[in-house]
Amino acid sequence: MEQNRFKRLWQHWKYPRWRVEKFFPTADLERISREIGFSEQKHAGQIRFVVESRYANSEILANVDPHTRALQWFGQLGVWDTEHNSGVLVYVSFADHVVEIVADRGVSRKVPQEKWQEICDLIRESFRKEEYIQGLENGLQAVSHVLAEFYPRELNTIYRDDLDNDVMMV
Repeated sequence: MEQNRFKRLWQHWKYPRWRVEKFFPTADLERISREIGFSEQKHAGQIRFVVESRYANSEILANVDPHTRALQWFGQLGVWDTEHNSGVLVYVSFADHVVEIVADRGVSRKVPQEKWQEICDLIRESFRKEEYIQGLENGLQAVSHVLAEFYPRELNTIYRDDLDNDVMMV
């Protein structure tokens, strides 16, 4: 177990934020952020993206895994606190090569977990090819499609944009 912990520490040390930011140009992230806003006009969901380059050493030593970290961001960013319980977080742990999707209870009741896993796999496949922006774009399109299918807008209902649309790089 200790050897795996050291291996994971090394994996995270290799990906400081400045290095990971090179794979995600600001102009591309700003464009994707605008696309998030446009996509939210087609369904009742609220989408947030977080790309985390690496964890602090203390988090690795405490065995924080990507799913736990995604749940932490879900809470910290208030993705759970949308008016229609429609928040969806797409979380990327770059150093761990893991993608997690966490959906609020309103969406979770309607969308099977397998759908989210398919989208995670889709994003990871693009990342394997070092097509990072394409991976985020593919993920956004897939999440939007799923939300439009399972969580469409209702007529005569007002939908606020409860969450910031910016792709977060941390």
